[in-house]
Amino acid sequence: MSTKAVADMPSSEIRATADEMAREILDEFWPDRFLPVDPVQIARDMGVEVFSAELGNDVFGLIFGSPGATQIYIDQDQPPNRYRFTVAHELGHYVEHSERPGGQAEIDYVDRRSDEDRGAPEEVYANHFAGALLMPERQVQEARARRLNDVQMARLFGVSLSALQYRLRLLDV
Repeated sequence: MSTKAVADMPSSEIRATADEMAREILDEFWPDRFLPVDPVQIARDMGVEVFSAELGNDVFGLIFGSPGATQIYIDQDQPPNRYRFTVAHELGHYVEHSERPGGQAEIDYVDRRSDEDRGAPEEVYANHFAGALLMPERQVQEARARRLNDVQMARLFGVSLSALQYRLRLLDV
């Protein structure tokens, strides 16, 4: 990852960095690349604990802890596809935080259903990382080449139709 903090990067560089890190994580922790990608298993393999909890009406998920003792909590009331995306998103926070210069400090993020932090660089990174982790570019291109429609692709990747369509726009596929 770049030695520059995400907060100091333009959006295009944030997305490129998130893509690169998602590829690295997949290569190391999901080498067989069968679909759908399991972000909970990847998180656990990275040493991050994942729990379901009742987090309230405005919280999708949260992550907190320190290196070697990080925990992700996901609101248990989410549909399965949203749950998976939220785990991948929180894992994106973990990866981004870990790769920061001096990134050995405490980590603490709460991701709300509201758009309160929508354009924040860390949120752009985490969202893009989640999309790249769950919908790897090569597999997206292969699925499109097999002429799968958007609904079939969303099912293949285990994501919502809107998440898939957003990823397709970003990949220009």
